Amino acid sequence: MLLTDKRIFVVEDNVAYANILMTALQMQGAQTYFDRWGTHTINRLLQLGHIDIILMDLMLANNISGYDVFDEIQAIPELSTIPVVVVSASDATLEMDKCRKKGFAGFISKPISLKTLPQTIARVLTGTPVWADEGIY
Repeated sequence: MLLTDKRIFVVEDNVAYANILMTALQMQGAQTYFDRWGTHTINRLLQLGHIDIILMDLMLANNISGYDVFDEIQAIPELSTIPVVVVSASDATLEMDKCRKKGFAGFISKPISLKTLPQTIARVLTGTPVWADEGIY
């Protein structure tokens, strides 16, 4: 399996979508963890220990954005090295450049392809950023 023993943390306010995403990753051997609102992400990440990658929605509830959560992650040295990939329905033409400049490891537009998602995540885990405009996911 492509993602065997990889630990993937998902920040997504749509529980149904998060479950679909996590199930697709689990089918490839990943262990998945989840935060719905972004309000407990930092505490959960610190409690869980090693995480290989974070998948981050940009539009969360309660006036919290994926950018806010990303900034919190980057402010903690032991978390700041975890690659964070945006998985969002936000307009890629408006958000992608901002994500690149902030230091995200990629941008995947929703709806995602569950068929290619594991390969896309594997690419990021080998150090290759993935961007929706590169047509590789």
